Amino acid sequence: MTPESAEVSETLVLGSEVEGNLLTIAQSGTPAEQCLAIKALGAWAPPSARTVLLEATHNADPDVRVDALQTLVKLEETNLGKDFMWSLENDPVGEAKIAALRGLCREDRDLASSLLQRLILDRCEEDVAWEDEVADWDDWLDIQKEVIHTVGRLGIQDAVDVLLTAANDEFGQDLWRETLEALAGLGRPGLLALIDAGQSASERHRERAARALGASRDSMAIKALDALSQDKVANVRLAALETMLERKAPLFDARLIEDQSGSIRAFAAARSPTIATDNLIQLAISDEDKMVRLAAARRLSERRPSAAQIGRLVNHAKLKLRHESENFVAALVGILAESGSDEAFDLLMEIKTRNPKPDIQRAVLTAFSRFENPEVLEHLADGITSGSQMVRLSALVSLAALSRGSGEIADNAAAVLLLAARGGLVSEEEETKEKEKNGGQEEAKQFGARARDDDGGNKNRIVLDREGNIVPQETSSEPAKLSDYRNPEEATPTGDRDLDLPPENEAEASVDALAEDGADVVAFPQSTLSAILQGDVEQAEFQEEKIDLSEEDLKFLELAQSTLQKKRVRPDVAPNTALDIRRIAVRLIGEQVHSAFTPVLLEALNARDDELRAAALRALLHRCTKGVALEASDWSRLANQPPDNHLPARAAYLELLAFAPKELAMPHLEAALADEANMAQAAALATFEIMKIVPPQVPGMLHSGDRGTRRAALKLVCGLGETDRTDALIQATFEESGALWAELAAALKKRGACPLTAKIIARLDEACTRGGVNRQIALQVLSGMGDAKDAA
Repeated sequence: MTPESAEVSETLVLGSEVEGNLLTIAQSGTPAEQCLAIKALGAWAPPSARTVLLEATHNADPDVRVDALQTLVKLEETNLGKDFMWSLENDPVGEAKIAALRGLCREDRDLASSLLQRLILDRCEEDVAWEDEVADWDDWLDIQKEVIHTVGRLGIQDAVDVLLTAANDEFGQDLWRETLEALAGLGRPGLLALIDAGQSASERHRERAARALGASRDSMAIKALDALSQDKVANVRLAALETMLERKAPLFDARLIEDQSGSIRAFAAARSPTIATDNLIQLAISDEDKMVRLAAARRLSERRPSAAQIGRLVNHAKLKLRHESENFVAALVGILAESGSDEAFDLLMEIKTRNPKPDIQRAVLTAFSRFENPEVLEHLADGITSGSQMVRLSALVSLAALSRGSGEIADNAAAVLLLAARGGLVSEEEETKEKEKNGGQEEAKQFGARARDDDGGNKNRIVLDREGNIVPQETSSEPAKLSDYRNPEEATPTGDRDLDLPPENEAEASVDALAEDGADVVAFPQSTLSAILQGDVEQAEFQEEKIDLSEEDLKFLELAQSTLQKKRVRPDVAPNTALDIRRIAVRLIGEQVHSAFTPVLLEALNARDDELRAAALRALLHRCTKGVALEASDWSRLANQPPDNHLPARAAYLELLAFAPKELAMPHLEAALADEANMAQAAALATFEIMKIVPPQVPGMLHSGDRGTRRAALKLVCGLGETDRTDALIQATFEESGALWAELAAALKKRGACPLTAKIIARLDEACTRGGVNRQIALQVLSGMGDAKDAA
């Protein structure tokens, strides 16, 4: 079955009947329905909504009033000053008052000035209604700040003194930031007040004044900022300079790079638009502050220094590179990469040799992508086998970048990348055997060390075997000796057990002791506090005491046993490097467009690793979207692949079939729709959408118990404009209390105005008329569709 052709237009139309129903619900629905209808009206913005919204500002329900006021503000309705002032004075809800304040415009300045100035200083309880104080928070504190913002926004210039009074109130909240920001909008009177604040004895006030001056449009503000940029306190100077930069005022670089504060010099190096490259070079190689040097080096990486300037950097690096931070060296590597000169390459090689830290190695290997040098390939191949995943990633990314070029270097880089994807650089089997060998020894050392007491024995312990079971301990018939409980430094070494063994011998002794015990064990020592409280006789008798485990202890042991049976956690053992290399290489090959990479991706489909197979299929899919077509033999090979038990891989395979010959793809897609795995069904439906085919199973999929399947079916029907499935589509949206309403709204937005959209809106209107839970879901969908229209 194929979808009906539907012409898509840019504008969605609500319709007069639906609009009328929304207005009716906003007036007479339940409070929850009224709120949803008001939001829908705000999304579609019909001209008739204004009157209904104004009525809703007097509703008995506070949520309805707040939503109505916020919607009027969103729609930027004008000439509503009296209505907003009424809500400010008579609505006791704080959110409603804040919405009313935000709705006031400059045209309402004279109307609102008197009350606003009084509200800055007082609650005005004789004129303003407030909620009963049943909570610990006073709404007036929030209203006071919003009123100050409103005064600045409306430009009420005669409120300067009131603002300063409120800010200076030592018993009130800290309002200086809001006050100074408001003063910036009050013209020349506000500017003069800001200049006075910039001369305050308080460093904090001067800094805030400098930032607030950025909002002033007065020409004198730049002069005031220039004066503050020479303040004795660095933070004030920095605030003024940042504000001048925002206003695109000229900065005096010569003064800034000589400033005594490192933060100012770092600002100049990092952000000044006019600083010269020579100045950056000078700061990078000779400034005493490491943060300044780092800022200059990072800024230089964004430019292209000349050969002479690069030479100065190279000479500095050769002399002082060992004393610089890792971040500086990494930034220097970026500069050398942009240079691309032989001198820069030699220094990169020196940095790579001398600094083995992963961050530096990663930066150098990334820089190698800029150099078409045969020596680079050898180092990148070595980097692929690094113990650090990020280093391996950088090496592979650089190889992928080089392989996109042409010539011998590009061909060799592609060959190394192919080798990495095939697992030819590191043998997975050999690596696994080596890690199991080394890891087992390390594990034995760790468990052996834990299995012994402070004096090297294993008394006074609860001992577990590998499965987490308690190992019964033999009870010694010999009397206990106090020497058994001495501190290690007091004990006398006897027999083969020597406490002064060097670390390696001690580790071997641990392994030997563990082998003698006959099991890997985890031991729980006696409480230190208990040992302190016990006398010598009690301690001597402790080893023969029967240990009664509490219910909590038994639960812990059961959990430990379950965990050990599932998987032993080995944080000391690194992940499989060989496998990681293959996964990364396969993902990077997905970005390549050369057909020579296809065979290695097909080979990866036979790998044992689930993620590797999924990555290979995703890579094939991505290459197909970029126009890299597969040969008929490749499709035949894919078709003969057995179904993958790894669901992400199976889903990727089904999505890949969108680019396969139809006669080959259809049997697999039909089988996927009958699959019990919901992920496979969803992937098949997504593929059918790409192929522009609506399978007959879609109605059943729209009623699936799995939300992911329903979502995929919904997107398919909406994407293809299948008008015959309107009722099933609506029903799928209403299931699970409207869990998919947002998906339907987004899909209809993408579809635009068409026969399907018109039918859906009509069904939603019917649901609004009937009422109930479906009415609320329909209102949410309509609201989402309106928001989509506004966004477009």
